[in-house]
Amino acid sequence: MRIVYVIESFANIGGTERILSDKMNYMAGIFNWDIILITTSQGNHIYPFNLSRKIKHIDLNIRFHTVYTMPLHKRLLQSIIMKIKFRKQLTEIINNLKPDFVVGTTYFKADVICKINVKARKIIESHNAKSYTGFYDIKRSYIRQIIYNISQNLYFKKIEKCSDCIIALTNGDATEWSKFSKVKVIPNLVNIIPTYKNRYRTKRVICVGRLVYQKGFDLLIEAWKYVSEKHPDWKLDIFGSGELFNELKNKISNNYLDDYITIFPATKEILVEYRKRDFFILSSRYEGFGLVLVEAMMNGLPCISFDCPYGPSDIIENHKNGILVENGNIKKLADAICFLIENEDLCNQYGKEAIETSKRYSPENIMPLWKDLFDNFKYNR
Repeated sequence: MRIVYVIESFANIGGTERILSDKMNYMAGIFNWDIILITTSQGNHIYPFNLSRKIKHIDLNIRFHTVYTMPLHKRLLQSIIMKIKFRKQLTEIINNLKPDFVVGTTYFKADVICKINVKARKIIESHNAKSYTGFYDIKRSYIRQIIYNISQNLYFKKIEKCSDCIIALTNGDATEWSKFSKVKVIPNLVNIIPTYKNRYRTKRVICVGRLVYQKGFDLLIEAWKYVSEKHPDWKLDIFGSGELFNELKNKISNNYLDDYITIFPATKEILVEYRKRDFFILSSRYEGFGLVLVEAMMNGLPCISFDCPYGPSDIIENHKNGILVENGNIKKLADAICFLIENEDLCNQYGKEAIETSKRYSPENIMPLWKDLFDNFKYNR
């Protein structure tokens, strides 16, 4: 089996990159498949996670991100030129490599990947809920938002029409695609050995994610105001980097929470950090899956999460391995945090259940789903 993955770059310390590396390494190492990674903008960036030496990497050196610094008229022209160049180069490489499958994602040029004239089957992964794919955090004028919505709808229709299969991470996302018969649900895998945490209280809570609007850290800071009043000896540790760093730091200071909340930079050693905390919080407004929930659970941490679309309700069984909270309700989030603080035995019990839940997402359980998918397409042409 020969499979080509197409992404913009393999450079960020993020969940998508970790999943991709684990998945490709498993395919190359365990299945002994021929795996090729094609990027457009890798440049001199080092890999954030290890890749097997069996995996071939090709960079096209087409820097799509550079257009965003250009004036609008020049940006549109350069975008078209780069897109044509991308289609031509990708088509030539795929025809030379002759893979069985080309795999892309909804957030990077999936419309181009789906329409290239090659024999390989095209699989598109939906790493975020369809309705939240794109730059939804950007404020636009009324007219620009209408234009953007139309372009997004056309983009999704091309994916549905031209791809051979769409992979959703959750059942909720799967139902958003109009050609539902073309959609398969395969959750993310987490390549961690489940470990029960030694139960001594650290009085520290962890949350992990990019410092962007989606992750709702502003809501969590608001909730911690209530928590710190009742439990001033407990601390909140946020791990992540992003555009809202200064805004969130100011919000912490303006609410006199500097002694209670700390923002740490993103780290490759996040598994070590999980084991130093008592439980995990996900405050996202929306998710594609909620990978960090499973990671935390595999380290014996119960999780508290907003019941946002999509992912948390697929992973958390309310008051069994964690707590689901009405999406966006700050007071209920604070109450759930205080509940786990005040009920140590239940917190320990939820942590043990969390480990059992997390085993569903092990490579041994998830990767056979990918093998079945590819086998069925290859042998049922």
